[in-house]
Amino acid sequence: MAPVTSWASDGIPSVSYALTDHTGRVLASRASHTVYYSASTVKLGVMLAAVLAAERGEFGGAGLGAELECRHEFVCGEVGRGHDGDDVVAETFVLDPDDRDAAFPPDGASASVAELVRMMIVRSSNEATNVLFDRLGAARIAEAFALCGAASTRMERRIGDPCAVRAGLTNETCAADLVAIVRALVTGAVTNAEHAEWMRGVLAGQEHPRIGAVLPSGVPWGSKSGDVPGIEHDVAFIGDGDARRYLAVCTRGFEPEQGREVIRAVAGALQTVAG
Repeated sequence: MAPVTSWASDGIPSVSYALTDHTGRVLASRASHTVYYSASTVKLGVMLAAVLAAERGEFGGAGLGAELECRHEFVCGEVGRGHDGDDVVAETFVLDPDDRDAAFPPDGASASVAELVRMMIVRSSNEATNVLFDRLGAARIAEAFALCGAASTRMERRIGDPCAVRAGLTNETCAADLVAIVRALVTGAVTNAEHAEWMRGVLAGQEHPRIGAVLPSGVPWGSKSGDVPGIEHDVAFIGDGDARRYLAVCTRGFEPEQGREVIRAVAGALQTVAG
């Protein structure tokens, strides 16, 4: 098959990965700092930002139980200017049909922050992501990535926002950052232990596994995958305690099933290293 070229892929096939132990020590890597369009893996930062906001009392006494209004239409672009200096046009947009979450609540319904986070991570709901993005703001999400040491990761816009795309705003990451982010989430390095355990549980509910699909039965794991045309990524924690490993695989330029097979192949090949 020919390499896939899209708005997120230059058509040059690329594979990057990073595998670390429970301390963050690198066990295996390949081009782990190569930057890719993030696809849905960037939603990890939204989850962390929501937890940090709850810990700071920004949702009031309800914490992650605070209710937000669900909607399917979003403001297009950000206030201010894009990278090219042009004003970002004030419009509204709805997600393309292929990007919509069929199970997302109707307009005007409410869902808790915790429920929205689960929708966003477990089934990768773009509507839930955008509702949370609007409540938290790009600056809070950037802070969450910085706390994880994820210097190459950014979420500058909502999912599917055409005005922000035209203004040059984007969402990016790399394999090294993804393992650092997941490790920070599940170890409690930047949150309290209760919330770290909760985030492990959210990741363990993943409905779109790549790495998890090739792990031996009984091995605990949780992950966040992401894909757009020409992009397939996954990042996972594998195992418990001192035996836990963190693996991220990023790909570009492949058809969807090709990219997923690459991820599964890398995960399978590294199982002996992961122990």
